[in-house]
Amino acid sequence: MKGRYYEAIDGLRAVAVLLVLFFHAGFGFAEGGFVGVDVFFVISGFLITGMIARDIEREEWSFSRFYLRRIARLTPALLVTIIATLVAGYFILAPEDLARLGRTGSYAAVSGSNIFFWLESGYFDQASSSKPLLHTWSLGVEEQYYLVWPALVFLFAKLGGRKEIAWGLAALGVLSLCAAVYLNGKNPGAVFFLMPFRIHQFALGGLIALTLTLKGGRLQSLAGLASVLMLLAAGNLASGDGGAYWLNAALPAFAAALFIWSSEAAPVKAVFASPPMRMLGRWSYSIYLVHWPIMVLWPLATDFELSAGEGVVACIISLAAGAALYYFVETPFRFTSEKTPRARGWSLAGTAAMFAGVLFAGAHLWALDGFPGRMNAEFKKFASMKHEWDRRQNKLRMGVCNISKDAPLSSFNIKTCATPPDDGPAYMIIGDSYGADAYLILSEAYPDVYFGQMTLPGCLLTGPETMTYNNKWSWCAKFYKRGYAVARKNGFDGVIFASAWPAERAARVDDMLRWAEENSLDAILFSDRTRFKQRVPAIVTSSLNRAQAQRRATAAEIRFYEMLANSMEKNYGDKAKVVNMRTLLCEEDGCPIFDGESNILYLDESHISLAGAHWAAQRMRAQHGDLFRK
Repeated sequence: MKGRYYEAIDGLRAVAVLLVLFFHAGFGFAEGGFVGVDVFFVISGFLITGMIARDIEREEWSFSRFYLRRIARLTPALLVTIIATLVAGYFILAPEDLARLGRTGSYAAVSGSNIFFWLESGYFDQASSSKPLLHTWSLGVEEQYYLVWPALVFLFAKLGGRKEIAWGLAALGVLSLCAAVYLNGKNPGAVFFLMPFRIHQFALGGLIALTLTLKGGRLQSLAGLASVLMLLAAGNLASGDGGAYWLNAALPAFAAALFIWSSEAAPVKAVFASPPMRMLGRWSYSIYLVHWPIMVLWPLATDFELSAGEGVVACIISLAAGAALYYFVETPFRFTSEKTPRARGWSLAGTAAMFAGVLFAGAHLWALDGFPGRMNAEFKKFASMKHEWDRRQNKLRMGVCNISKDAPLSSFNIKTCATPPDDGPAYMIIGDSYGADAYLILSEAYPDVYFGQMTLPGCLLTGPETMTYNNKWSWCAKFYKRGYAVARKNGFDGVIFASAWPAERAARVDDMLRWAEENSLDAILFSDRTRFKQRVPAIVTSSLNRAQAQRRATAAEIRFYEMLANSMEKNYGDKAKVVNMRTLLCEEDGCPIFDGESNILYLDESHISLAGAHWAAQRMRAQHGDLFRK
């Protein structure tokens, strides 16, 4: 039996989906718009917990009926979105991306895409802008919640009643919140993607349903206004990648719960229960499904970026496509009181057929490597770059001198990586994965120079006095501290600093240069370099020929990094030797992505291949022939 319909909660759904929509469209005022997902989790906790508790009290609860309704409610629209995305991806994506899309679609269909994205997350993981189904992670969380929540509520109810359910959910919520706060700095990917760390948001909504009566009043009116202001503030100020948890997740969840409690207040209903807001709220699930594939595939098919105007158009298209999905798929398939058992059976049969189709198509795209036969024959060798990555890692002495995250300090082999010969110049390279690039270039450009190496992919370089020992960077700081000590004691002539320099680089660089001077070491800085908005192999393999690939790559350059490289040379050129990586890797009219023998120069958005290192080494000798002269 249905519970009471709170109209303003549909308005809250509308706010949540608009926050996500504007965030993904790249609007600056919604840089934290991803918090809209947290709002959806609280709403689900409120509605589902209340429904289960009511049915248990009325002795009308049925696990099978609950799951069949959830399947009919959510799955058809999701499957149609996956199918449409797979079809569009066939014509737009490079083979490697299409194979990954097939794999992602299969995981999304079985409610596991959040686990998939968590497991594949890492420093060299593909950017979100090449994952059209990345947003299905939240549906994985939601569906896993549906899997366990009814059993938990039922179990707590058997121990007593609503009071026992509330105490049980409160305990789970506190445990979930404490675990999320504790691990947010250490493993933000797990906290973001995995359902147990979201339990506190579902529980918060459930506690509102179980313990509070929703009614209007002056206090509720003020609370409704405050909750909306908090949501808007979080949507503007929140930041991802392990940022402050209270702002990224706790505040929006609390604001959503506060809004639900105040949703019957007259001022709140006047705005959020208005017909346009209710309509947008009803469409919100379908809008959420379609918007991200549109915003990913559109730029991948053009110039890899949505302009401000295109972002507005993409939002409008998303709203229209979401409305169409709602009326033509979501509504016809869902169970309603008017539907006969026969109609419900056809709904489930249609859902099962689409489910089988998604698994069949996804598995084939995955198993057949994204159909590389679609490509220009010249580019087939770039369909998979795994072999090239393996060659690069072997050349970098991975696990010995190029250290993976969370390896023990003993994995750094001083004898192999930092023991200069008795004669000849010797320089120690310290840095992140761009330091590894520097090693590849320098070791080929200057065979008569010994290059020590401690490179830590994913660790922004910091100076000896500006070490950051918080949870996120403590591993990096421990290794860098060892690197500085080795460079000082092992008879090196100088140190080469190479990194993806952070915004607050000035204090770090000054610290490094001061340390080098105090220890009578020559200092060489490698500047930041131009990066691309998309992986270069994907740009190449989704192009018709080399000329088009180069044009598209030039359009995909992020010019901001050109400015950073030039400013670093300007600011530190009189204090140290600076290698301007923009000048090294690029011409005035753009950055080449092929060498003279049609080998690709990059393996992703910015890291060079071995062919790229060879090409850059030739330019290095020409531009910096006296780099190691005292």
